[in-house]
This record gives sequence, structure tokens and C-alpha cells, in this order.
Amino acid sequence: MIISEGQLFVFILVLARISGVFTMAPVFSTRSFPGIAKTAFAIWISFVLWFVIPVNPNLIPKTLADFFVCMLAEVATGFLIGFVCNIIFIGVQAAGEIIDIQMGLSVAQAFDPVFGSSVSIVGRLFFYATLTTFFAINGHHLLLSVLHQSFSLLPLGTIPNLTSPKLVVQLMELGKTFWTIAIQLAGPILLIIFLSDFAFGIVSRVAPQVNVFSLGFQVKPMLGLIGILFCLPILVAHISSLLELMGEEMLKLMVALR
Repeated sequence: MIISEGQLFVFILVLARISGVFTMAPVFSTRSFPGIAKTAFAIWISFVLWFVIPVNPNLIPKTLADFFVCMLAEVATGFLIGFVCNIIFIGVQAAGEIIDIQMGLSVAQAFDPVFGSSVSIVGRLFFYATLTTFFAINGHHLLLSVLHQSFSLLPLGTIPNLTSPKLVVQLMELGKTFWTIAIQLAGPILLIIFLSDFAFGIVSRVAPQVNVFSLGFQVKPMLGLIGILFCLPILVAHISSLLELMGEEMLKLMVALR
């Protein structure tokens, strides 16, 4: 089979968008995913989509300079798709970080090879709970489906409008979503710890000889873990609903880029 120059440009542009997704999307962007396997997987997905995506010949660049501009645009588009997907995971982990601070476990951090940095215990627990739920509800299939639909909403060769007011509004909505996720998931545990602090305040007034400060370091981690144990099914159900809305948010971003 002889591949023309235009077909080769199409394949490279598809690969550029998928590479942008892989640099930011959860699972695919982790350091635990071998680089060779990640590259092979990106090329395989590009090869499959190469035959099924709609292509407008008028949008395919004719010169090498236009091709490099389009390739950078495709990488940026894929990066934004992966960012929208990853913000759910970041919000859930932020909820765990907030809980860790209130439980007094923020100093007990461990190196996580997934992020390449130190993360807290509950934050890592929440992240892996989200990751497990992501695979359980076929979130990786949803991500690939949205990636396929993005070529219809934003065809190859289209320069995304990064100055669009709709894009600014959408990014602000994503920021609001990030903090909403963190507060909603951390809320029940924070309420339990607040009630324990309130109880310790009463104890310190009734019995001043009790060392409430040192007692809190022993009680609050236990209360937090018990609260997480009882709230975990609700948290997983909430995370599942958030992941289902992930595809809708990614498609809204594609519309905002047009």
C-alpha cells in the first residue's frame, strides 16, 4: 500500500492529538506506565482512528510550516482533553489532602511513583479508589470514545480558538468543579473531626488537667479512618457519578474550542 503525503500528514496529526492526551490523562500519563508501551499504544490507537475519523481535505496543511503549526494545535487540543479528565482525579486527591491535614496525618507522606512526588496517605487512598472506579465503570473506554468524537467536533487541521470567551467560561467551570469535588468528598470526614474538636473543647473546660492536645493526635486519626470506612461506599458512588459526567465536560470543551 502506497501512502501519500496527505495521508501521512493525517496520521501524524492524529498521533499528535493522542500524544497530547497521553501527557495529561490519568493512567496514561503515569510514570508507572512504561514509555515504550505508552508509545506503542498511542501509535496503535492512531492507526485505528486513522481509518475511521472524518477528514476535510481543505483543512490538511499543504506546506511544512502550516503542518508544524497544526501539529502543535493538535497537541494542545489533546492536552486539554486529558486535563479535563484528570481534574476529577486531582479534585478527589485534594479531598484526601484536606482530610489528612485535619486528621494530623499530613506529615506522614510517602513517595508515590505515579506522581513522582510525595503524597499523603488518605490522598493516595482516594486516588487509587478513583482509579479503581474509573476502570470498573469503563472510564478508559469513555475517554477513548470522547477522543474519537473530538475529531468530529474539532476536525484535524482546525486551529483551536484559545481566546474564545466560551473557553474561558468553561475553564472557570472546571475550576469550580475541582473545588466542589474536594469539598463535597471531604465534607463528611471534616464534620466528624470538627465534632471531635468541639468535644475536646468541652473536655478542656470541664477537666483542664486533661492534655487535650496530645489526646487529639491519638483520637482524630482513628475517627477519621472510621469515618472513611463508613463513607467509602458513598464516596465511590459519588466518584462514579463524577466520572460519568467527565465525558460531557470534555465534549463541552471541544465545542468551546471551535
